[in-house]
Amino acid sequence: MPRQLILVAVLVCLGAALRLGNLGNERARTPDERVYTHQARMWLENGPAGIRSLVEQYKSDPNVRLYPAPVRVGMIRLLAAAIEWTGHNDESAFAMISCAASIGSLLVLALLATRFLPAWAGLAALLFYVTLPAELAIARRTWPDSLLELAGLLLVYFMCEIARDSKPRIWYLLFAIVGALGILVKESMPLPQGLCAAWILLVLVKRKEWTNILILASATAAGLSLSLWWLSNYVGSLSEYVEIVAWISRSNAVNPYALEYASGPGYLLLQAFWIVTPVASLLSLAGLWSLSRKPNDMPNGWEPLWGVAFFTLAHIAIGVIVPHWLNLRYVSATFGPFCLLAGLGILYLVREGSRWLELSDPRPLAGLAIALILGSAFTDYRYFERVFVRDATADLSIKMLLDEQNRP
Repeated sequence: MPRQLILVAVLVCLGAALRLGNLGNERARTPDERVYTHQARMWLENGPAGIRSLVEQYKSDPNVRLYPAPVRVGMIRLLAAAIEWTGHNDESAFAMISCAASIGSLLVLALLATRFLPAWAGLAALLFYVTLPAELAIARRTWPDSLLELAGLLLVYFMCEIARDSKPRIWYLLFAIVGALGILVKESMPLPQGLCAAWILLVLVKRKEWTNILILASATAAGLSLSLWWLSNYVGSLSEYVEIVAWISRSNAVNPYALEYASGPGYLLLQAFWIVTPVASLLSLAGLWSLSRKPNDMPNGWEPLWGVAFFTLAHIAIGVIVPHWLNLRYVSATFGPFCLLAGLGILYLVREGSRWLELSDPRPLAGLAIALILGSAFTDYRYFERVFVRDATADLSIKMLLDEQNRP
């Protein structure tokens, strides 16, 4: 165990160094990033009146509705605070928060891997996440996706703790608080929260813990109500907030960017994972298969990890089904769980390979597996450097990834 913790600490430090080392090396900012910064400046200059002005402009101008809605007040306020704290009056201010959120997700994943995966599977999962190109890309940007990912990963952790032992009720309270804060940053937060809540409910119903079901439902509803009340005060009213959120989906259906870069057959979202990290993508499938065998050597049982699998599959499936949603950013909450499944996959292959080859000593096969993982991590990082740093690919939409893949 001490050796594992030392290696976990080394990987976390490496991941933090890579994120900090790549902070600020983007060549240009996207239109969405500039819009977020403009919204933050409106808050700094005019306070709540600035938000109301942005809302009225959003309601009256169809062209404005092609960009992020001003109902993400938590995001706007955080960016405004970052501008004040750092003295940077541009997009780089919030990029620091994205970087910090990505490092926070790294710490949460390390906790998940240490508590719920066998030692070497957890280390493999963490290494995959350290160099995951999609994660490194969003950690440099003024987007809400890093914060949403951190919130989603925290919810997955609380879900796993409840699946392990549903008696401590602190997890229900923390679950409600993180979900409530997440919706202040982006209106899509109920998706990861709802998926985690669905698995928790399945566990609690199976155990016939009706009181805990009531506590979960009440705390979640209270948190959501408080967040909507807070947002409505800035936007104008609850009906206006709901109206604008509904417009976001409708506007996306006619958004030239979404139609060109984030549209196509749903399977392309799965292909996007393959493009950015092929080895981890294959190993995640092996990890899913290993869970179907109900392994008995998980540190805290297999039920929490089945929750991880359900969350990952359901979240990605929604991305596959929803039109014009073929962008890895939109499923950033699955990055950590995806790597956990990949870690399980490499462990499963080593064990099954040793059994199939009838090896009395599995260490040679384990050595090959370690070489594969290290090679994958190196290749993934080189992909990030080539595509997102050298070639300055601006987003994680499928069309951009395919164009980069087909580049001579």
